[in-house]
Amino acid sequence: MGRYDNLKKIQQMHPVKDHSEIVKIMVSYEFPWDFQRSQIEMAFVRFFAGPRMAGLVAKRGYAQAHPQKRYDDTSILLYEMIKHGYDSEQGRVCIERMNYIHGHFPINNDDFVYITSVLILEPVEWNARFGWRPMCENELQAWGQFWVEISKRMNMKNLPETLEGMKRFKTEYEDKYVYNSTSTKELGQVFVDLISSWFPLVPKPVVDVAFRCLLDDKSLKAFEMQAPPLALKKLVEFGLRARAALLSFLPARTTSGLFVDSPSRSYPNNDYEITKVGPPDDNLKQKITL
Repeated sequence: MGRYDNLKKIQQMHPVKDHSEIVKIMVSYEFPWDFQRSQIEMAFVRFFAGPRMAGLVAKRGYAQAHPQKRYDDTSILLYEMIKHGYDSEQGRVCIERMNYIHGHFPINNDDFVYITSVLILEPVEWNARFGWRPMCENELQAWGQFWVEISKRMNMKNLPETLEGMKRFKTEYEDKYVYNSTSTKELGQVFVDLISSWFPLVPKPVVDVAFRCLLDDKSLKAFEMQAPPLALKKLVEFGLRARAALLSFLPARTTSGLFVDSPSRSYPNNDYEITKVGPPDDNLKQKITL
């Protein structure tokens, strides 16, 4: 299989009619590592940098007590839909589970629109910076269409119809609602601790500064983190671009790299039940307010 065979296949598909299949190929085979970093990890950063959402999450206490499971469960709910399709049995259960969980949080529609915009835009922006090849137009259209369809099934209103519209909404939202608070600082540290736990042989300060190299100024301020030295930030970015350049010369992936196609730390036997993924009912039914 040639390195660009999947791209050629995607370019021959219809970006709307075939959007689910395009997304599955793109996330499972073309950019699995990149999507995990951007759609899960960098998206977490965005969610936790806003006091409105960070406050709701922090008051529950579940993310602080079970950060790895929170990370794995989020990945499972998103990537089961990508693997099987949002209208498959597994996909419908994932949407029902997400609606059930979110129904226990006083989240307004603008917050939902922001979350969805971040889930769409972070992988696109990461790919533009660090992808081994740029996403083609069919991939960009299919990716947006995939999440627009999910947003409809989650009863979301007023999601912008274009990537440019989402970018404008995201920027305006962050200008208003991303700033430092006790909750953002707490969850930022929880996330650094989680990443550090994946690399037990690496000193925690090294992980911390590498993490800060990937954050923008707004997120750094929200988490009350010091900006890394510019030279180090450039070095980390160079390393990611070098990885991308190397990948472009390697053979095409023939096995799925999707998160749910490998064991996870919380589910080493992949024995999860989607209806039980996420916080338990005793946590969800706690009364919280901002």
